[in-house]
Amino acid sequence: MTIGIATAVAPMLLLGVAVLAVLSSANTVANAETCDKPLQPVGDGTQGTGQQGPPVRFEGKTQPSATKQVIVPLAPNGPQNQSQWNASQERNASVITNVARTRNLNPRAAVIALATAMQESSLINRNDGDRDSAGLFQQRPSQGWGTQAQVTDPIYATNTFYDRLIKVEGWQTKPLAQAAQKVQASGVPQAYAKWEAAAGALVAKTWGTQTVTSITDGCSQTNAPAVKFNVKNPRTVAQAIEAARNTPSLPLPLHTCNVEGNWQRCCDNFVAQAYGWGSSGSDSANSHWSRLVSSGQAHAGSNTPPPGALLFYATNESAGHVALYLGNDLVASNDIRQLGHISIVHRKDLTDGAWRLRYRGWAEPSFPDAGGKSSI
Repeated sequence: MTIGIATAVAPMLLLGVAVLAVLSSANTVANAETCDKPLQPVGDGTQGTGQQGPPVRFEGKTQPSATKQVIVPLAPNGPQNQSQWNASQERNASVITNVARTRNLNPRAAVIALATAMQESSLINRNDGDRDSAGLFQQRPSQGWGTQAQVTDPIYATNTFYDRLIKVEGWQTKPLAQAAQKVQASGVPQAYAKWEAAAGALVAKTWGTQTVTSITDGCSQTNAPAVKFNVKNPRTVAQAIEAARNTPSLPLPLHTCNVEGNWQRCCDNFVAQAYGWGSSGSDSANSHWSRLVSSGQAHAGSNTPPPGALLFYATNESAGHVALYLGNDLVASNDIRQLGHISIVHRKDLTDGAWRLRYRGWAEPSFPDAGGKSSI
């Protein structure tokens, strides 16, 4: 096996202590967060994703879902790598995720597999490696993994990884590095751990539109320290927060929407307007989130956003939702109290109040392809 081939130098982000995750047991309903339970198994891990969570309520009505609501369980341990992924790498990630879905495995299996492939090959299907290692998982033909052609076939290699993973006792609840090491026998067994958060974000992106990750980094929603985002916007974080705070009581201008009168698309342009742009550059909040996952600027499931971060939510419809985090557990969000207006509310109001959305995570305030000048 190779150890830690990486094509992109990734900054290290330290997650908070007591990072836990939850997925429902086979007989219980999946929750968004937990403070007092570790990773929970779903049967033996080959019985799918478990039951769905509570229904989503958005803009005054319960939102049916065309696809099953899925929670991807994470328990990141230690500093986490963030990295950019190109189209080829994401296609390989999709293969790993789709094989897990086809086999009806718990999404935890896909997280372990993706983190392993991130460490071993940077999600590149390599023909070369340490000694005779090859493929996404750097499997060795001389060690019984298959022929050179087989280990460089992403579907074959992924199935072989899962064949061995599901034989590991307690793999659903083991720390990721321990589960991966039982399969890989790496010379640097702890190296897999740093990819768990990034793997979870890509699994959620490639599993389905109504898939979110589930982690807690502390039982209470405490403030993260202010950070300097590595982004370029017309306004600073302080200026964006001030603009958002000054917007309530004023109608949101129609031209801040991507499509005039389509209020479900206004949220993404509102947060862009707060940062000084005329439009966000993305056609919806869901599309924006997906782009930030690819660029390594999304923190899936993390519950401690810094002020100025963008908070993203699944709504069971195509657009999704995004709000601007102001600090002190407050967000600026459109429509939650009055259609077409901005309100300052506690962020729990978006998940446990008038709205019951499913939290995706927070992201840096980056707006690919944004343009124009803000009108707020």
